[in-house]
Amino acid sequence: LFLSILLYGIVCVQAWLGRTQSAAVKGVLHCNGDPLPRTLVKLFDNDRGIDWDDLLAEGRSDQEGRFELSGHTDEFTQIDPKLNIYHDCNDGAKPCQREISIMIPDRYITVGRLAKKIYDAGTIELAAIVMTGFIHLLIMLSFVYLSSALIGRTQSAGVRGQLLCHGRPMSSVLVKLYDDDRGIDLDDLMDEGRSDVDGKFQLSGHVDEFTTIDPKLNIYHDCDDELMPCQRRITIMIPDSYVSLGTAVQRYYEAGKLELSGTWKGETRDCIHRRA
Repeated sequence: LFLSILLYGIVCVQAWLGRTQSAAVKGVLHCNGDPLPRTLVKLFDNDRGIDWDDLLAEGRSDQEGRFELSGHTDEFTQIDPKLNIYHDCNDGAKPCQREISIMIPDRYITVGRLAKKIYDAGTIELAAIVMTGFIHLLIMLSFVYLSSALIGRTQSAGVRGQLLCHGRPMSSVLVKLYDDDRGIDLDDLMDEGRSDVDGKFQLSGHVDEFTTIDPKLNIYHDCDDELMPCQRRITIMIPDSYVSLGTAVQRYYEAGKLELSGTWKGETRDCIHRRA
């Protein structure tokens, strides 16, 4: 009888405290193609605004830009691990730091204190800006036409990278290169294509604009999307330093190895570009 009561008590305590769950993530950070060391990275359990996010682990990238984090927490429901990256790539003298958040897929959650699977975030190029609706709105509201030496001139841009889904190359993914016209008129399509069997892609194009163009890369994919309608869309703004004068691209933006299974902050859905 005593043993039964003891076992019942243990079960009740476990139910009260929640299950111990763990997660782990690794990756490589670049800034304009170079490794970015000493960059702060944190692994959280995202509590969706119910209370403060639980910090699972934190650290900094090494001299090669590599990092690896793992941690655990007790929760009643399944945890929602996310990676936060705090950096100053292409930030100049601006106050505070740029922050990128990536939600880690559920399949990388382990019951217990030791993570059995590590989510590989790939090679993350931090020079670009991953667009969110809020950022886009601010840009539209603050946009001002500026005269410059580029008035009336042809400008070009190019981007290349590799797309992965759970570490495997993702082929036939639609990618498009636009000049983002910030809501003033329709974005200008500069180039489009699909990733090859190795998940690699390369786009380039040119357009005539009064002001400096704002090239952006759109990726439309179904990684971890199952039967969801439409497609997942990630938008990455390419820095101005990769804009060239003329029709020939002088410097390609290296987007790195992009792991698409995680959910990037600002990610949207697109129902127009689904492959027939």
